[in-house]
Amino acid sequence: NKMRNRNLLLTVTAVMSFLGISSFAKDADGRSILSAGDQQKLTEKWGKQFTDAFVKDLAELEEKEGVSAEESVKGVAAEYEAQSKKDAATIAQLQDEIKKLKAENEKLGKLPGEGGVEVTNGTDGKMKKEFKPDMSLMHNKAYYAAAAGDVWTGDSTVDTNELKTEFGKYVSSDKISIFNKLVGPISCTSYMSTIITDKFEVRASQAAIDSVLQTFTPRFTPKGKSKFTPMTIKMYPMKINVSIYPSDIINDVLGYLYDEKLEPKDMPIVRYIVEQLIRPKLDEDRELALCKGRYKEPEASGDSFTPNKAEETCDGFVTQLCDLKKASDTDVTWLLNETAELGEGEELLKQIEKAVDDVSPLYKNKTMFIHADPDLIVKYGRAYRDKFPNTKNEDGEKIKVDFSRFTFGPIEGMRGTGAFFITPKENFKHLMSRDPKTMSLRMTTDDYQAKVLGEWREGTGFWIKEAIFAYLPTALVDELAPAELGV
Repeated sequence: NKMRNRNLLLTVTAVMSFLGISSFAKDADGRSILSAGDQQKLTEKWGKQFTDAFVKDLAELEEKEGVSAEESVKGVAAEYEAQSKKDAATIAQLQDEIKKLKAENEKLGKLPGEGGVEVTNGTDGKMKKEFKPDMSLMHNKAYYAAAAGDVWTGDSTVDTNELKTEFGKYVSSDKISIFNKLVGPISCTSYMSTIITDKFEVRASQAAIDSVLQTFTPRFTPKGKSKFTPMTIKMYPMKINVSIYPSDIINDVLGYLYDEKLEPKDMPIVRYIVEQLIRPKLDEDRELALCKGRYKEPEASGDSFTPNKAEETCDGFVTQLCDLKKASDTDVTWLLNETAELGEGEELLKQIEKAVDDVSPLYKNKTMFIHADPDLIVKYGRAYRDKFPNTKNEDGEKIKVDFSRFTFGPIEGMRGTGAFFITPKENFKHLMSRDPKTMSLRMTTDDYQAKVLGEWREGTGFWIKEAIFAYLPTALVDELAPAELGV
């Protein structure tokens, strides 16, 4: 009983903290009760079963203790404060010990020796592989000298075979983490909901129920759902083939290490190649492909293939919208009319407000982004500033359309298109492969040249047509969905 009372007091404390109150409402007899509003908040957070049980326990608590619930939890709060201070002191002591151990490990890590895949005990009790560069290799010796502030007087030509050997160990130790860095979030995917799948195509299977309440009749009369038209989202095989002459970048790597004050173990040359040379350009290419790409089958050229451009690796979401607009698809809501021009200044403000008003009532109460050309967002922000010069933008670059729940979301790949569209995040999809075996990253060497090869699968699209509200300039539709494609 003592343990149960203590747990109940902890529950009361947690509920008061969640509701942000210092005391409960009182009934005519002065007993603590939950207001209707507070009961609704608790139900939304933890469910009706928890709320009903708490209301009952709250009444029993005051009856047993003979004092108000607020008085009962004061002792618990004081006890928790004392325990928190004790825990904070313990944590500070442990952090100090960890720093000392880390300093000792760093000293040992600087010593030249055999490198490769080092096996350590992970936090979950399982054996975990971590990468440790081979300090006997020339390029790592050069890093060590740079990190220590010494002038490197050795050979400045990197041996590609040594580089390949170390690259293989680096990749095998944490391939998934490396791929997550390479194909991580970009401006467009940050607004999408990601589906991890092994399928090359996915398709929506059901829609949300629109309404269930109706007048009673002695027959089973199911109400119709909102119309929805599922779309097929494809995943495309992609790759990177990058050739690098290590001797050309050795000085850049050393300079980077010196400027960033990184230890050799933190930034071996293979990590520098992946994170500093490949990823920035890959981010640009993926942004372009996932937004405005149009897939094209690779063309054979003798015994090889002519490499596709970045925008030919997949069908981007803006391209898919242009295809729908070209086909005069009526399931999508096309904002404004065919000849509408967004204009400048106050006219632009009116057009955006009209577009927001045209969103279906079913979606008006949802918090959504207006995914748009960044240049268009800047024009809107400046037009709003000019019309309301005394209005301060409290959210910095986050620009919200007045009297709506919609905020502009800039997508870099849409820059210069003049387009925008509105859709829930759960309707805006990004597909990635689930199977690690389909993700390959390796290096080959050819004399003085190192070649980095990587393969994976990726795609983007929309779940259902009726949840898309879009404005596309005619010139953009003609560009991305030309008539010769038969769209």
